[in-house]
Amino acid sequence: METTTNSDTPLLKAAELIEEKQQVDGKFPVISELLHASSSGEYEVAIPAEWQVVTKQRLIPLPDALFEQYDLLECRCFMGLFPDIRRAWITVDHRLFLWNYEDESDFYSFEDQEQIIVSVAMVKPKPGVFVDSIKHVLVVATPLEVFLLGVSYNIGRLGGARGDGGEVTLYATQISVPADGVAMTSVVGTADGRVFMSGNDGALYEFVYQSEDGWLTKKARKVCLTSTITSYFIPTFLAHKREIPALSMVTDDERKLLYVLLQDASIKVYWLGTQGTEFILAHHHRSISNSAALLCPQFNEGTDATPFEIASMHVITTRESRTLSFVAITSGGCRLYFSTVKRMQRFYENSTLPTLPVREPDVFEVVHVRLPPDSQPSLGGGLLQSRAMRQMLNVHTAFYRNGSTIMAHTWNEDHDSIVGTAPGCAQILARIARQPRASLVEMSSVERIEGRTWAIAEVGLGEDIYELNDLVTVSSTPTRTFAVLTNAGVTILEKQRPVDMFRALIAQPTLRDAQLQEFITTYGLDETCAMCYTILCTEEFSQQMVSIQVLNAARRILFEYGGVPHFAETSAFGTNAVKAAAQAGNINTSSADSGVSVAERVLLSGRHNGLVIYLSRALQPIWKKHSITAQVDNVSSPRLHVGISTSDLVDVQERLRRLQHFINNNQRFVPDQINQMPVQPANSNLEAASLGALYELIIYSVEAIAFLCLLADFNLPAISSNMPAGQLKTLSGIEFNQLVCGERGRLACKELILVLINSQLKQHMSIDSLSDVLSKRCSSMFSAADVSLYKALESLKLAGECEEGTETNDLAAEALNLLTDIAGTLSIVQLREICNSFETLGQFGAVVTLSLACAAQSDPNNEAMAFWNDGAPENDSREIIYRKRLDCYKCIIDMLDKRKDTALNVKNLTSLPNTDGLFQFALYDWLLENDKSSLLFHMHGPFVEQYLIVEPRTVEKTDMLWHYYIHCDQFGKASFVQRELACSRDYNIDLSRRIEYLSLSISNAKIAVDMVREEEINELGTLLRENEDQLEIAQVQLEIQQQLRSMGDHETHANALDRRLFTVTELYDKFAEPLRLWDAILLIFKASNHEDSQMVEEVWRIILRTVLDDSQRTGLMAVASKVANLGSRLYPSAAAFPLQLIAGILVELSQERANEYIVGFVGDTLVQARVPHWAVFEVLNKLYMKNAAGPQSNSTVAELLAKEVASLTISWMESNQSGSIRDIVDSPNLVDDGMPVMDVDSALSQYIINATLNNNIDLKNELQRAQERLRRVF
Repeated sequence: METTTNSDTPLLKAAELIEEKQQVDGKFPVISELLHASSSGEYEVAIPAEWQVVTKQRLIPLPDALFEQYDLLECRCFMGLFPDIRRAWITVDHRLFLWNYEDESDFYSFEDQEQIIVSVAMVKPKPGVFVDSIKHVLVVATPLEVFLLGVSYNIGRLGGARGDGGEVTLYATQISVPADGVAMTSVVGTADGRVFMSGNDGALYEFVYQSEDGWLTKKARKVCLTSTITSYFIPTFLAHKREIPALSMVTDDERKLLYVLLQDASIKVYWLGTQGTEFILAHHHRSISNSAALLCPQFNEGTDATPFEIASMHVITTRESRTLSFVAITSGGCRLYFSTVKRMQRFYENSTLPTLPVREPDVFEVVHVRLPPDSQPSLGGGLLQSRAMRQMLNVHTAFYRNGSTIMAHTWNEDHDSIVGTAPGCAQILARIARQPRASLVEMSSVERIEGRTWAIAEVGLGEDIYELNDLVTVSSTPTRTFAVLTNAGVTILEKQRPVDMFRALIAQPTLRDAQLQEFITTYGLDETCAMCYTILCTEEFSQQMVSIQVLNAARRILFEYGGVPHFAETSAFGTNAVKAAAQAGNINTSSADSGVSVAERVLLSGRHNGLVIYLSRALQPIWKKHSITAQVDNVSSPRLHVGISTSDLVDVQERLRRLQHFINNNQRFVPDQINQMPVQPANSNLEAASLGALYELIIYSVEAIAFLCLLADFNLPAISSNMPAGQLKTLSGIEFNQLVCGERGRLACKELILVLINSQLKQHMSIDSLSDVLSKRCSSMFSAADVSLYKALESLKLAGECEEGTETNDLAAEALNLLTDIAGTLSIVQLREICNSFETLGQFGAVVTLSLACAAQSDPNNEAMAFWNDGAPENDSREIIYRKRLDCYKCIIDMLDKRKDTALNVKNLTSLPNTDGLFQFALYDWLLENDKSSLLFHMHGPFVEQYLIVEPRTVEKTDMLWHYYIHCDQFGKASFVQRELACSRDYNIDLSRRIEYLSLSISNAKIAVDMVREEEINELGTLLRENEDQLEIAQVQLEIQQQLRSMGDHETHANALDRRLFTVTELYDKFAEPLRLWDAILLIFKASNHEDSQMVEEVWRIILRTVLDDSQRTGLMAVASKVANLGSRLYPSAAAFPLQLIAGILVELSQERANEYIVGFVGDTLVQARVPHWAVFEVLNKLYMKNAAGPQSNSTVAELLAKEVASLTISWMESNQSGSIRDIVDSPNLVDDGMPVMDVDSALSQYIINATLNNNIDLKNELQRAQERLRRVF
């Protein structure tokens, strides 16, 4: 056992040792892991009588009265065992006898029928057919009928102990079926009451019965399961062949299977269905001997010289193995292991895998052959017999359960030899230490008994309490006992555990040192010392009146052979022992000091390690069990229950108390003068500290058990009936080890003690007696702080019973003084209940004082505040303290919550203590939750700004922050916070609200510029410019979002624009360009002032062409509307609204749609786009000059442009006839809107000349009219 240094407390170190040992015990391989090869046959035969696997305890001869009945035998006699009722049964012709072999002479006879009995079986009754006292049904088969007898069995006054077989009564049920001359040679039943019978005609039948006759069914009937419908119509003499009769049957209730052994040594497997109601032939294995021979060449049964016979069949429980399901024992003593799962599934046998589902078996095949041991071990003269020297067995009856095998071998006509085998735990563990995968090694022994064996059965407790590894069997578990029925009587055998062998060894009058050393070598020093503790401390041995000699020998071996702690290189057992210890994990392979060498690592003594082993196995039944559970009884709400039975608790407690008593009376656990090896003081101190921790664990465990028993005595379900759901959840599910060692368990104990106290106070009972009981039984759980707590509770109780006045205030003050001193020890549940009591008394100040004291004492280093300042990181150990303080503050908050509708104002709140920052933060949270944020602005404490700034930031708190800054006239800070909100990616803010925050930030920045110091102006100026630029881009983003939503099928993209503010590049690359949002592209060009004439022309042409070609729109009128709309947002941006380009496109469209064109379309469209008349004139004039002369001249376009200029001139003059334009301005060439009148007149003159030259009289006249009108006005 290695020393550990990384635990927090000695108690936790001791608990680690216990759990490590329990984990080692739990890793012992299951039987299928030991039988991984195709065959095996290794045995170690115990030569000393004390080491026998099974030992004969006594022979109970048949009563003389039964021998007299046997003398009257005329035809047939059968016998067997009913272990469930501790009876042997014997049939003599038509008479049935049930013999109570425990009482030796008592037997029950049944002679109420006259037919010869051919078979008898005891089965489970069908539910709902018999009264509750009938737990078993006796099936009696004769050649004429098969009938049922009800069996009532009452355990005797000694509880089924030795010599007490209980009382059996048989009841006639009047349930029978005709046998029709078929002898039912074998009868078995299932756990749910089905009864199967095999007849000598080769058929299988089911005895079906019910409580009464039905409409179409009889009360009882016999159903042939193996015949077909056609067989009823074919005469017997025409049948092809007769089925081979069955020899025996066994049922597997877990896997829902029925195994049938036939006379030809083949086995049929029937699937009974997941509900156990079917009957399907799943497999029929006809070549078992051949399969075994293929797996094991040494298997020689099934030849002419040695015929193959199966003596018995046995089911392997799923607890023993989930992949091996069945074992057949041959007449030669071989064990054939079968599996019903596929090969690949067998490779993954592991306790961590889920349980295999109950389903029809995939296969039924022999997977392992276990060769038999020798029937005459004394001939070998050694511990290990060779396979060649083994004598052939002649087995006629056998038994197998949970790894143990007992076979009856014919010795001679009058005697049998009982060959017993069981796994050699020590040998298997030794091999596991040397290699990762060990094979099965068994111990075997032979006992000769009188008579010929008829049946073998295990009596006493069921197999589920036993482990394959006998070393870990709980010391209070009874020895496995077997009854062997022969024609001479019943021989009682007991399986020897290692501790039984050790006890028999040291009980010898003269104990030879060589024998003891051999035992220690086999089982190890640690296990041997653990056996010494078992003998010295276990009630099992005290009840058996262990001799003083055995007790003294165990004590002497413990101290003389137990060793001392030592460095690895000074091991008394040499270098090999050190290596073995290292492999077994007994050497500490780590050290707190990296400079410690291997030679300085310490091995603790076998005395210490044996104590760990014994203690771990003593605690194992309850260590990992839930000590407190929440269960729903007959009421709707859950209640707390003690999760471990009182019998288990008391059993473990008694063993621990005896161990505690032994340690108290034997203080020689540290090295003493008996040992000859030198002991280093450091090593001795190390072991003494570990032993002290183990002793502390024993004490705490005893007290924890006493506490659980106390809870059971005080009716925990009743006193927890009104417990809040949160408290129920906290207290339930606590394992026993947590109750002993864990902080959660300690807190749970305190809360449960308070529950007990409250239950007493509610019944107006004094708590003094309860305090005394707790002090005596659970002193480690009942401290001085608990005393103060209970006194304070008593004062509060008295204060509640007094009338309001001075006495009430005095009692409340007394309770507060007591509670303030121990506030740090109060649980939240306790604090909440106490605060409710103070509140009921009107002591609101006491609620605040006590809650803040509890918070402060729970966190003396103020770790919770540091945790809060660090942003409350996940998986931080400080979170527990932080949560505890919040729960403390909640008591105050709850009180305020109840009074929030009363006169709660700034004065009330500012009077609360403001030195606890976390409390202030909790108070601010409450204000926000209750829509009282306005009060927060008036609390000019040191924590308001910190509360609103610290992580985790939320929209609400950040919004509150800039409001707080505005309230404090800090407009600059408010502007920065508003920009943060607008640009944040963490907050769920929609785009319109972000634009609003940008606008507010700009406004507050402008206000702050006039109020801040000169050195801060530059920072605010930068902020202002960035906000204005960002606002322009944000408005473009809003335009894109609105356009996407109007499209109807881009909601995802539209929602994405709410998440943050994008740059113009992102808006173009992610939205506008891929989604072909042409309007948005122009807006982006304007915002970024990006000039790309080719791209802009392409976009404009796409936009206007799309509008023009839309059949739902009105041609050029729709184009005019679109240009006007875009121009109002884009002009005068040359990058997004190039005037000449747009005018040219409009001219082209006018020519294309000449039938829709109206003179003035181009000019009016541009004017509606908010382009000034002068700018429109200039661009139209340029286009005219380009098309009127030169290589690109186009007379048609020139004529259209001339008309447009004339129309523009007239419309400009008409729009200004209201007098808003002065007749003539200071400049003779311009009017107040910038219209170049002289240039217009000159251009018209030029147009007229060109029209004259082109002989275009109509155009000339139109231009002259426009010029004349212009000249009249100007």
